[in-house]
Amino acid sequence: MGALVDRLNSRPSEIAELLRVGSAPGLSMGVFHEGRIVYTNHMGRRDINFPDSPNDDSIYCVASTFKIVTACAIARLVADGLLDWNTPIREYIPLRRQDEFGLEATLRDLLSNRTGLPMASSYWGQQNGEQLLPKSEFLNIVDDMETVERLGTTFIYSQWNYCLLQLIVEKISGKSFGVFVREAIFEPLGLTSATFDQPAGTNIMMPHANLSDGMVKNITTSTFDSSSGLAAGTGGKTSLKDQLTLYIALMNAYQHQTTNSLDATPNSPFTHLRTIFTPHVPIGGSAIDEQAYCLGLYRTRLPGNLSCASLNGALPRKDLPVFGALNLTQTNEEIFHHTANFPGFVGSMFLVPRMHSGVVVMANATPIVDVPDFIAQLLLSDLLSCGPPPNLLSLAQKSAQMQLGWFEGSRAALRTFKTDLPPTHPLETYAGVYLNRIRNFKIVVKALQKSLCLSMQGLSTAYEVQPLDGDSFYFDADRDFEIVDRGMWINPLPQFHVFHFNVSQKCVHSLTWKHDRLMEAEVFAKDNQEQASKL
Repeated sequence: MGALVDRLNSRPSEIAELLRVGSAPGLSMGVFHEGRIVYTNHMGRRDINFPDSPNDDSIYCVASTFKIVTACAIARLVADGLLDWNTPIREYIPLRRQDEFGLEATLRDLLSNRTGLPMASSYWGQQNGEQLLPKSEFLNIVDDMETVERLGTTFIYSQWNYCLLQLIVEKISGKSFGVFVREAIFEPLGLTSATFDQPAGTNIMMPHANLSDGMVKNITTSTFDSSSGLAAGTGGKTSLKDQLTLYIALMNAYQHQTTNSLDATPNSPFTHLRTIFTPHVPIGGSAIDEQAYCLGLYRTRLPGNLSCASLNGALPRKDLPVFGALNLTQTNEEIFHHTANFPGFVGSMFLVPRMHSGVVVMANATPIVDVPDFIAQLLLSDLLSCGPPPNLLSLAQKSAQMQLGWFEGSRAALRTFKTDLPPTHPLETYAGVYLNRIRNFKIVVKALQKSLCLSMQGLSTAYEVQPLDGDSFYFDADRDFEIVDRGMWINPLPQFHVFHFNVSQKCVHSLTWKHDRLMEAEVFAKDNQEQASKL
C-alpha cells in the first residue's frame, strides 16, 4: 500500500502539465484500494473569482458517473417485486407508440442505451441551462420520436432513455426521483452530500468553460433536479469523499454477489449487481466481450481504449490511447467506467472489481480537452502497476486542437454553403410561430433590420441568424459564443447552425432544422393563427 501511495504522490507535476492544457479552474482526484480511500488531492479553485480551494467535501456535478446509481435505483424496485427486467416498459408508463420500441422495449434496453432513440437533446435544453420542454411533455416527445436504429442492436447514448427511467421510478415509487434515491441508496450508505436535487451548503464547485485561448469564465447551467425530468441521466451531484464511499460499497456488494451467486448483499442497498455489470450491447464496432455498455456503465477488457466515452475518444484511431499495453501483469483485466460531460463540469471514474479499487477525477469546467480522462488513466496505471498510455501530454494537446478544429471545420463548411442569393421575401414575411408535428415545441421568429431572431419556445434561448443561401439562414460556428457565452453542449455539426425556410411565391409555410446528427431534419410548420406582432 505504501508503494502505491508513493507512486500516486509522484504525479502532481504531470497532472499540473495536463491541467495547463485543459485550463480547468479546479480539480479533485481520489483513489481507493482494497476497500479503503488511500489518496485524495485537490488543485485550483472552486470559483475562478475567489481563492477558496476544493477539498474532499466540495460538491461537483458528477453527471453521468451516477448513471450507475440510476441503475441501482431500478434494481431496488426489481428486488422489491415492483419492476421486472424483461417486462415491456409500456406496462409501467403509458407509451402509445405501436412500433418495436413502443411494444417491446424493457428496462434493460433503456439502461444500456440500446433502444435506437436518437440523442435529440435540443428538445429539452440548448443554452444557459434553460429547460425548453417540461417533464410533463417528455412522454409525448418520445411517443412521436422516430428511432434511428432497431431495438437492441446499436448503442446510442440518448438521455431520453434515462428520462423514461426517471418517469418509471416516480410512477412506481410514488416519490420524486431524488427522494427515492436518497431514501433507498444515499441514506443507507451514510452519504450526506450525494443528491439528484439541489446540493446543500456553500462548499459547491461552480461551473466554468474555457475560451478558445484557454482563459476561463463562469457560465450558467442547470442543476437538472428531479422536477426537470433529467435527473436520472445527468443530474447527480456529490463530493469526492461521498463518491468514493459509494463506489467502495458498490464494489463490496458486487464482490459478495458474484462470489456467492446472489442478487442481494446483507446491509447493502445494492441488488442485482451481476445483471447491472453484465455487458448488454457492444460499442465502437468492438466485440461485446471486448468493449460494451452494461447498465449505466461502460466495460472495457484490457488492453483497451478507456477514452471511448470521453471527448478524447474522437481522436484519430492511430492516436487513441491504448491502456494496458505496457507491463500489464493481469491479462483480461475488466475496467468498468464512465465519464461526466456536463456544461461546466467534466470527469472520469474507473472501477477495478478484482482489486476492489477505483479512481475518480472531477474538474469544474467545460475544457478544450477532457483532462480528467487522461489524469484518471495516469492514476489507474499506478493502481495497476503498469505503464500509462505513452505521450498523454501530447495527446492532450492533439485533443485540444481537434476540439477547436471541430468549430473551425463547421465554420469553413458554412462558408461553402453561403451564396449571394437573397431571401425570396422581405424578412417580415418569415416572422411567426413555427410548430413541431405534435405542437408542443415552437420556434418563434422575429424580423430584425438585416437578420432574423429565432427563439426556442419563445424563451431566452435564441439565435440571431443571417442570410446564407436564398431562404436558408445561419448563425456562425463560434466555440466561444456557444460553449462560454451560452453555456451550450458541444455540437459542432454544421447543419445545426442552419435554418431553412420552405416558401411559395406568396408566403412562408415551414422551416426545417437538422438539430441532431442522427435524425432527419425536422419540419416546423408555420402557425398561421398567430402573428409575430402579437408576441
